[in-house]
Amino acid sequence: MAAVLLSLVVVGLVSLAVINREEISQLSTTFDALKRHQDMSTSVDALEHDQDDMRKLSNNVDALKCNLEKERSRTNGLEQRLREIETCPKGYTMRREICYKAYNTESTFNEAAVTWREDGGTLAMPRDDETNAFLMSLYKSVHDKAFFWFGLRDQREEGNWEWVDGSALGMYNSWAPGQPNNYGDNEDCAYYSRYPSLEDTWAAADCKNRLRFICQVVPGTSYNRTIS
Repeated sequence: MAAVLLSLVVVGLVSLAVINREEISQLSTTFDALKRHQDMSTSVDALEHDQDDMRKLSNNVDALKCNLEKERSRTNGLEQRLREIETCPKGYTMRREICYKAYNTESTFNEAAVTWREDGGTLAMPRDDETNAFLMSLYKSVHDKAFFWFGLRDQREEGNWEWVDGSALGMYNSWAPGQPNNYGDNEDCAYYSRYPSLEDTWAAADCKNRLRFICQVVPGTSYNRTIS
C-alpha cells in the first residue's frame, strides 16, 4: 500500500514539474513577445521623432533658401551700384579711383568750368608728382604742343593759390622757374606750359586766355563750384 502511495506521489510530482515547465515556457514566450512589442514601440517613437526632425530641417532649409535669395538680390543691387559708381563718364580714364579727361577744345578758364560741371567734376588737380606725370601723359595723347588749363588759381586773393575745390595748394607744386609772376597783374589761373624752356611745368596766365583743359571726376560725386 505504501509503495502504491509513493508511486502516486512521484507521478504527481512529475506531472506538476511538467506543468510548471510548460507554464514557464509560455511565460517566457509571452515575455519575449512583450519585449519585441516594446522594442517595436520604441522604434516607432524614434521614427516619429526622426520625422519631426526632418520636418524641422526641411523648414530650416526653406528659410535658408529664402534668406539666400534675399542676399543674392541685395548683392546684385550692391554690385550694380558699385558698377555705376566705378564707371567713368565717356572718354574719361580712371586712375586711383578718379577719372580724367583732356579736352581738345579751347576755352577760357571759366568756360571750362561749364564743361566740368556738366560732367559732375572739376578741373584736374595734380596734388602729387605721380598724378602730375599722369596728366602730362594724358594731355600729350590729345595734343603734344598745346597748353592745358588745370584746376589751380589765385582769383580770390592774389598770391594765395588754391585748388578749384577750395583747398589750399599745399606743399607740392611744379611751377616753372620764376612762376607764378603775375605778369600784367592778371595771371590768376594755372596751365601746363609747352614752351621749350618751360616744358611740362606749371605757369600762370590770364584766365580769359583760350586754352585746352583737363577735367577730373570722382565717380558718384558731383561738384557744383562757382568760378568767381
